[in-house]
Amino acid sequence: MALRRRRRRLTESRVLVATVAAALGALAVAFGAWAAIRPANDSGRDLPIYEEYASIILDGQMPYRDFGMEYPPGALPMFVLPAVAFGDAQDAHWSPPNDAGRRYHRAFDSLVLLLTAAMVTLTAMSLAALRRRARAQALSLGVVASSPLLIGHVFVERYDVLPAALTAAALAAGVRGRYRLGGAALGLGAAAKVYPALLLPVLVIVAARHRGIRESIMSAASAVGAAVLVFLPFALASWPGTWAMLRNQLGGGLQVETLVSSMLVMTRNVTEWVGLATAELTVRPEEHGLGRDVLHGAGIEATTTTLNVLLVIVLCLLWLALARSKNDPREDLVRYSAVSVAAALVLGTVLSAQYVTWLIPLVPLVAGRRGTAATLSLVAAAALTHAWFPSDAYGNYLRNFDPGATSLLLARNLALLATALALAVPVRRVSRDGASSGRTPTPASVLGPK
Repeated sequence: MALRRRRRRLTESRVLVATVAAALGALAVAFGAWAAIRPANDSGRDLPIYEEYASIILDGQMPYRDFGMEYPPGALPMFVLPAVAFGDAQDAHWSPPNDAGRRYHRAFDSLVLLLTAAMVTLTAMSLAALRRRARAQALSLGVVASSPLLIGHVFVERYDVLPAALTAAALAAGVRGRYRLGGAALGLGAAAKVYPALLLPVLVIVAARHRGIRESIMSAASAVGAAVLVFLPFALASWPGTWAMLRNQLGGGLQVETLVSSMLVMTRNVTEWVGLATAELTVRPEEHGLGRDVLHGAGIEATTTTLNVLLVIVLCLLWLALARSKNDPREDLVRYSAVSVAAALVLGTVLSAQYVTWLIPLVPLVAGRRGTAATLSLVAAAALTHAWFPSDAYGNYLRNFDPGATSLLLARNLALLATALALAVPVRRVSRDGASSGRTPTPASVLGPK
């Protein structure tokens, strides 16, 4: 019996290695295809900001104390490492880029490729632990591996792949019952970009269902401890500057790219087309300088408040349903993680193009027809994001709410809504092999002894 188990584990390990190798090959093809079709000098507007922060830090100044920075401190490795990886990238110029700028750009893209490869590998590990069938694994890994090409510019030239890779690590640990390790990964992710904190209640609830309250408390403590370790030096150096960054990250108006904004603008365009009077809508920069454009007009502040309240209610209802669920805890972990983030994107007051990256390591893990529908909707949202930004449509939308540009944005947001609905709508329970089943496995049968 022991020999048989060893042989089975060896076979599973070989299959996993082969699967990862194939997925990494697909990633190399996707990244190469993106490099071939991308415009020359495609640095965008965020990469020069990252490089500027890195140069200031390498000169000995500290974020939040010596200069203001809009990003959380966990993002700093994504800014600083490219400045030293391929030689000194200080004194970079971007219009057009000089040698230092091109070095920084190549180093940043290389770091994104490495993190995406880690995300692919971690996704394959999660799929193996969830015992997905070969066809399901191919679809899931195909989506993750092709994400640089699917999403395009905002995947490769933004740092969101760092927290996405950390959420992938958290789920890879969580589906194996290593909740404390998963909590630590979520804490590091939240220190880089706040949204991974949405997954912590899911992890804590699943840990409590499987191993009891003590394990859930330790998992939460791991997450908080990891985040505190990142934030603490900066908070001690300048608490007002660190708090201002957090307040700006969590606050603000109704960004123009959100689902509700696109619906309001489309409604305005339609009513104007039929000759009816409409309330005036305008676009203004966010007051706290995060580079966001927000919608202004009658009722917008009330709409923003309503969305914030609605999002809190929806998340609480989701987490309550998770606590009461009798399904496979691993399946609940991946599903409720995905739907929590999807709900935040659909109902949130902030939605930038690169946020689609957040769903890449989450949605493809969900099993069954629900998972297939959600994954295909996510692919549509990613492709529409690629068409949306950067493009003339984005500028036309900001300047005059061009109907064609508004339609493209609304289509992308409706694809995200379809993703969230596919994840949220109840279906038959999911068994451990990913097939629909009326039987509910016990936690001990799928995750081992308590």
